[in-house]
Amino acid sequence: MTDFCDDLENWMGKMPAELKAVPIINLAIPGSHDTMSYGIKSKAPVAPDADPVVGTLNKYIPCVVKRWAVTQRYDIVDQLKCGVRYFDLRICMKRPENKFYFVHGLFCEEIAEPLDQLKDFLRTHPREFVVLDCQHFYLFNPTDHCVLSAELNRIFDKKIYSRDINQLKDCTLESATRNGKQILIVYRSDACVNDRFWLSQDWPTPWPNEVSVKKLRQYLEETLTQRSPEAGHVSQCVLTPSVRFIVPRFMSSLRATCAKEVDRKLMDWIRQQVPGPFGPDEKPKSNVFLADFVDIQDSNFCRVVVELNKKILDQGSTSAQSSPSRKSVD
Repeated sequence: MTDFCDDLENWMGKMPAELKAVPIINLAIPGSHDTMSYGIKSKAPVAPDADPVVGTLNKYIPCVVKRWAVTQRYDIVDQLKCGVRYFDLRICMKRPENKFYFVHGLFCEEIAEPLDQLKDFLRTHPREFVVLDCQHFYLFNPTDHCVLSAELNRIFDKKIYSRDINQLKDCTLESATRNGKQILIVYRSDACVNDRFWLSQDWPTPWPNEVSVKKLRQYLEETLTQRSPEAGHVSQCVLTPSVRFIVPRFMSSLRATCAKEVDRKLMDWIRQQVPGPFGPDEKPKSNVFLADFVDIQDSNFCRVVVELNKKILDQGSTSAQSSPSRKSVD
């Protein structure tokens, strides 16, 4: 049988039955930070999430602004193929077009095509499961939230693992595949609550806001200790450069200065992490890991995170060997 880590495009479907019975909030899952920023084109207009000074810089050195706004080279299909299963989305209502666009400092592309590509991937990979994290919303009014919610429901329809009839702890790959569910949507706004979508508290994603890998690591360790066993958890393994940080490095890029630094200095920490279930009085374990430029070193980040799931199997073997055999009772 092929090792599930050797086929990142199908890693969930190829995991052993023991892992498919583990809630997804207890699996190690690779995620992409600002997933859709690969869609930023040359001369893209400044988005409302940008620092005010970015508008001025973009008038004179747009190529520099783009180099620091783009966080992914792979499009969503290639991210899926390299194992990413958690997607971090920033969405803006663009007027007067009245259309939804992905953004990250600059406008990316309209949301329809990438989401349709995600839908097609799920159709052709029926044993894979993704989490869509609608993280930030810009220039939205309550009606916009309702329109976007309706659009997400229309696109993914019966594939959605709904909050209104399910518990998060019951969401396993086994049960999801059996019931034809392939996507869980986290919607971080209560402006128009949709009872099918999950809330911020269901999947906390604390933001490090650091430019030092050492401080980033400390933050990740501290916030992980506060994790609830009933919710998911995102470890954002990313640096967040300020304009002051970027200006003296404007000839470089986010990839060269920040993403590769994280890859060099944080990967050993990620390898040390342990996923799996844990109780209220036990040390919390890891779940989702978010990264910029998941393609670095032939998607090594995704492979390292997926391989962490083998530790759950090791824990199960150790537990079985150390526990005395006993008959089950009703």
